[in-house]
Amino acid sequence: MTATDAARPGGLTWLVLAYRLPATPGLKTVIRRRFTGMGAVYPAKAVAAMPASPAAERGLRRLRSMISEAGGSAQLLRAEVIDGERDLIATFNTAREQEYRQIITGCDEFMAGIEAMMAAGEFRYPDLGQRDAELKRLVMANDVIRTRDTLGAAEGASAFASLARCRTALDSFAKRVYQTDASRSPGAERPSGARPR
Repeated sequence: MTATDAARPGGLTWLVLAYRLPATPGLKTVIRRRFTGMGAVYPAKAVAAMPASPAAERGLRRLRSMISEAGGSAQLLRAEVIDGERDLIATFNTAREQEYRQIITGCDEFMAGIEAMMAAGEFRYPDLGQRDAELKRLVMANDVIRTRDTLGAAEGASAFASLARCRTALDSFAKRVYQTDASRSPGAERPSGARPR
């Protein structure tokens, strides 16, 4: 929020894209997915809104262009809410909280997978690689959400804590994989009576 934004009564500037689509099969679904994918919310039918930022403006301008190229029409507006801003903020934060909950659910599944492998004594490099890639995907998804979470959704701290727990569990699992690998290496101590092959 800039100093100019803070000086106004509402304090927030919003970007609003009002649009009309041609009757092209599937276009409505594609456009809606693009809007929600960039974090926009719908205060009304065919009206998408986001807190103003350079990234939001770039994304909405791209969607406006896409709608126009498809034969529709769209107007991009910079606005401040005169009345009802609390509801719009709540709608925006609710969308972010749902996204954060997906991260938390993903972390719970990640932890269950690590715990199952630990309990089974399965300490293999392929499993470590898969879990590492899985955690990277969760972190990247969380980074995207945090970038558009400009209004401080409540679940952000919980998602961050869940990811930290996953990192700790992955580090512990990695140590066990390394120990298992070291015990199998040619220079490792063999049980008494064992002969080299």
